[in-house]
Amino acid sequence: MMKVNVTNLRRFFEIVNNSEGSIKLIVAEREPEELKGNTFVQNLLLDTQNGITKLSIETESERDTIRLIRFMMEDGRSLNETTGSSRIYAA
Repeated sequence: MMKVNVTNLRRFFEIVNNSEGSIKLIVAEREPEELKGNTFVQNLLLDTQNGITKLSIETESERDTIRLIRFMMEDGRSLNETTGSSRIYAA
C-alpha cells in the first residue's frame, strides 16, 4: 500500500489510467475501489479537491509502483507546469 499526497490530480489520473495493472483506492471500512478507468471516482475526487488530496492506493505491478514514485519525485508536474508539491510514503 502507498499513501500519496497529490496536488495535481489530473496528471495523477493520467498515470493511473495508463498503468499496466490494477490500481485500487483504499477507503476505510470499504472494499478497495478500482481507480484505473473509473471516471466516476476520478471526477468525484477532482470535484472535491481543495489543495492536497491524500490517497491510499494499492498497485498490482512493480512497474506501476515505480511510475507513481517517479510521478511524485517529479512533483506531479507535467513539463509545462511550475507550481505544486507532492509527497509519497510507502508502507
